Amino acid sequence: MFGIFKKSPEKLLYLGNTEFQNNNFEEALEYYLELLEFDKNHKEVYEHIGDTYVQLNNCDEAIKFYTKSIRFNNKQASLYMKRGDCYFVREEFNNAIADYDKANTLEPTNWLIFIKKGDAELKIEYYEEALADFLKAYEYEKDDPILLENIGNTYFQLKDYKNALFFFEEVKKLNNNSNLYLYDKIGDCLKELKRYEEAIKSYDVILRVQKSESYLYDKIGDCYIGLGKNEKAIEFYKHAVKYSDNKAFIFDKLGTTFYKLGRYHEAVEAYSKSINFYPDKFYLYSKRGQAYQKLKIYDQAIVNYSKAIELNPNDSFSYNKRAECYHALTQFEKAILDYKKTLELLNIRYDITLQVFDQRDLLVIKNMQDCLDGIPLQQQNE
Repeated sequence: MFGIFKKSPEKLLYLGNTEFQNNNFEEALEYYLELLEFDKNHKEVYEHIGDTYVQLNNCDEAIKFYTKSIRFNNKQASLYMKRGDCYFVREEFNNAIADYDKANTLEPTNWLIFIKKGDAELKIEYYEEALADFLKAYEYEKDDPILLENIGNTYFQLKDYKNALFFFEEVKKLNNNSNLYLYDKIGDCLKELKRYEEAIKSYDVILRVQKSESYLYDKIGDCYIGLGKNEKAIEFYKHAVKYSDNKAFIFDKLGTTFYKLGRYHEAVEAYSKSINFYPDKFYLYSKRGQAYQKLKIYDQAIVNYSKAIELNPNDSFSYNKRAECYHALTQFEKAILDYKKTLELLNIRYDITLQVFDQRDLLVIKNMQDCLDGIPLQQQNE
């Protein structure tokens, strides 16, 4: 291997390092492993071998050699960081966190360690812990856009939209308003804060550049719902459904909006399209049943409520609505059975004092009593 060179640990280490620097990782590994044959207690080479295995995308072997290196030097924070990174790649996030914790005790002012630990905590949805670590890093570094974005994302997960908005705005300043995805994040915060008009403006910045971003049409539609502009919302949902990867979700929203507007035939059509994608979602049948019920097509409403009940036997809502349909058809015995089942699922005894119920429960009981008395269903406003 060496030609005229005499083998020695120093020469092997030198040659291994040279190959590593030249990105010849297989050759570097060969030299490092040969060095170990000369000296198994060579402290430096174990870390180099770990680094080389990382470059070769072999985290399993890298962890083994970092662990051996730590036995020689358990006060070196970088070794714990590197091993933690390997655990992170293997998605062993608790092990990664433990290593980052150890590194942090050795280098308590190294803000990169806090970021790494926070990233691992995010992966297992330890949002409060992640936020605490990100904020510690923020004490040392206030101008790192990735850190600021991580803080914003974590606040968003914790539903603290005001603070999330602040940090996303800070990232936007650092990036000179150039990153379009930040307008999406800012829009999401504004939407959650019910600042719908501002959210629409933020989303629109992206749409002016990327017209095909269908998920933004969906979000803008939600904002118009929040503003009470249902017709405008339908316009944007229709744009969204043309390109969306989740058409069923958009058709569901369209159905709900048509229903609010009293456009029940269109609601039925939209819910039907959603059901074509997800025939096992009980609530879609319940919604379509409501639209049929509003149209007084009671037989179809009953079919839909029955399907919802088949898919979810504990669906008290569908039992109650099916009871109303039977009641409207003066099929009192069937209606009574469904009203009784509704009360059973709501854990309500019919014969106890009525004052304990809310208005909806009282309506179920009243309807049931009307059935017992042979009184047809009275029109109700929903």
